[in-house]
Amino acid sequence: MTILFISGVNDRSLMGVDLDERGNLVHLMDGNCSVHHRLPLKQGVDLQMVLFGKGIKQRGIEFRTPPSLIFNQIADADTHRGALERCIELCDQVNTTVINHPRYVLQTGRDRVAAALQGIPGVRMPRTLRFQPRSPDEVFEQAAGQGIAFPCLARVAGKHHGRSMVKVDGPQDYPALHALPFDGRDFYLTEYVDYRGEDGLYHKQRIVVIDGEPLLRHSLYFNEWMVHASSRAFMMERESWDQDIARFDRLAGEVLPPLRPAIREIANRLRLEYFGIDCSLQPDGRMLIFEANANMNVLHTPNPTTRYRVEAIEKSLYALLTRYSGEQVI
Repeated sequence: MTILFISGVNDRSLMGVDLDERGNLVHLMDGNCSVHHRLPLKQGVDLQMVLFGKGIKQRGIEFRTPPSLIFNQIADADTHRGALERCIELCDQVNTTVINHPRYVLQTGRDRVAAALQGIPGVRMPRTLRFQPRSPDEVFEQAAGQGIAFPCLARVAGKHHGRSMVKVDGPQDYPALHALPFDGRDFYLTEYVDYRGEDGLYHKQRIVVIDGEPLLRHSLYFNEWMVHASSRAFMMERESWDQDIARFDRLAGEVLPPLRPAIREIANRLRLEYFGIDCSLQPDGRMLIFEANANMNVLHTPNPTTRYRVEAIEKSLYALLTRYSGEQVI
């Protein structure tokens, strides 16, 4: 009996390549949560499979002995629909326990998540709409017709890290929208919530949720509204690592625990066992959510100072795999 980790190639049938530290060729696949690549497991307990997406023929698979557990790592509903649909067929065929069933991952586009998480006490989830604009005019028409006030965010579906996204404060931002590709692809239009803190900075946290239980992965801040890992340089000009650790530990130990019931409800509604939440933990105790999905890689850190945060996630993942598979994984 083994644990089967499934990855998927995007709908464009493209993947990158790189060399690892030993000089071996490795494949880089976007839209996957990459647990198997990052989590050391006992030899012989795991198998890996790659599924292709639309337009690529792939032979059917038969198992002499079904795996004790399938861990679906395909995580982007916008860019990996074909691989997710193929994974659904495989999971139905094998009929075993599945972590992050592809049927539910397909429901994690930003618009569907925004709709699913409305009305949870302690959670503020901005509205998000999905549409196919052919021009900047149609962005403004959609916002007006659907009651999305300025400012709002227009972004291309399937793009991450702030790429192909424009903050629209009003008609004066019409020219900025021309940077986006109006060629028939899907866009998201999201309400923008000003989350600037009393210190004048924007604070953003990433929470990893494993079987309904939250673990804080990181807490960043910046002097502009778009906060990403690159904000770390700004932070290091203002605080030492000891101060960073103290701030992180206060959030993890005091601010996050009261939100556990809300996070369990989020997990119940998304029906995922392993996913992440990017959010801002607000002074009033609420959580302002930017996104929630399985497409977050959290098991890598180049900084030994923050390694303990990844180790906590690894420990919880080991427990999850053992609990769901019945296998000793380390």
